[in-house]
Amino acid sequence: MGRLALFGIAVILLILIARAIFPTRSSSAEQEPIEMVMDPNNGVYIPKSEAIKKTIAGKEHYFSSEQSAEEFINKKKSPSGK
Repeated sequence: MGRLALFGIAVILLILIARAIFPTRSSSAEQEPIEMVMDPNNGVYIPKSEAIKKTIAGKEHYFSSEQSAEEFINKKKSPSGK
């Protein structure tokens, strides 16, 4: 019985030492939420911090790439565009 108690204490100490050496990452509840924006050209959602921002006709738009922005601008300029 005494050996079992010593074994339990040793396991607990090893767990505490491991936690001190290898701290856990912060939980998802503590992380800042990532704001997502939609590319109006292709409907893809991307993080706002990574998006390419363009102001077109006084309105801000966010794009996944320069090519997507150019396609959107060309669609707006064409007579068949909205």
